[in-house]
Amino acid sequence: MIKRLGLVAVQPKYDGIRVQIHKNGSTVRVFSRNLEDYTLMFSELTSAAQGLKDDTLILDGEAIAYSKELEEYLPFQLTASRRRQHGIEQAAQELPLVAFVFDILYQNGRDLTELPYEERLAMVDEVIAGSSVLLPAPIIKTDSVEVLTKTLLDSISQGLEGVVVKRPDSKYQAGARNFNWVKLKRHTSGELNDTIDLVLLGYYFGKGKRAGFGVGALLGGVYDADNDRFASITKLGTGLSDAEWRQIHERADQLQVDQRPARVDSILVPDVWLKPEVVVEVMADEITPSPRHTAGRVGDEPGFALRFPRIVSFRSADKRPEDATTVKEIAELFRQQRQRKQPA
Repeated sequence: MIKRLGLVAVQPKYDGIRVQIHKNGSTVRVFSRNLEDYTLMFSELTSAAQGLKDDTLILDGEAIAYSKELEEYLPFQLTASRRRQHGIEQAAQELPLVAFVFDILYQNGRDLTELPYEERLAMVDEVIAGSSVLLPAPIIKTDSVEVLTKTLLDSISQGLEGVVVKRPDSKYQAGARNFNWVKLKRHTSGELNDTIDLVLLGYYFGKGKRAGFGVGALLGGVYDADNDRFASITKLGTGLSDAEWRQIHERADQLQVDQRPARVDSILVPDVWLKPEVVVEVMADEITPSPRHTAGRVGDEPGFALRFPRIVSFRSADKRPEDATTVKEIAELFRQQRQRKQPA
């Protein structure tokens, strides 16, 4: 990481819900990554933004349940429980959210996305100064492997996912996966690989102990945005506890269909096909060419597959199937991976 990027800005990776806060005068709206309106659900964020002095703002951050008394971050499942239509006021009192703001995109009629990240971050500190709900994401700058490693371990010890490493001079690129922002998580063992969001397409019954769970392995796919289809990229068999395998079987059974869904493109045929609705976050060692999978396949050319994939978490609470990693993103990650392997 340091060899590739040199001096980096390092911030915690929060396991919460990505939010974008839009302020226009006294009107504030809070959106998810899917453009779902969380304004009423996350009322404490709305109220906090109304108290900011700037007339127009767009802030980017992560909403997370945080116990100020215990000074600890609460699990994602608790944060996700705030996404509700009823009992909003009581939920806000019982499980208040904070938002760690890590970027500003717009201020008083000015588009800030072309500014270097370190300039935007300095503006964030000024804009939200004094708020007890909108908090600046802490940051350190380093070109030391030892400092980066220590920061990663410190974040993990606080119950966070890891860290995000950013180029201080990077512009804001919406939805981009590149080496301007790279996530390092406890699952990566310091690898440069980012996580990938897959859609479950089917499952296999399995043998031995797995047969008792009802599911032995899962078939995962990515989103082919050009054709509005889901293309297979891997089989998943690790990353879940015994209890989670049983839970995924119960959940999957509700999505069973008798034949391959029309929007699914797969050479492999699982024992049970599923409606493509469940999104899982997956870590893998690398992306490899594969004749067995359809993601990225063109004519007789092989598609892509994931080597040694393992499930990190379920993300259906804040991601739709169409928000999964796309075939184009996989192709770009594969290209970047090959560049990293080439000698300087």
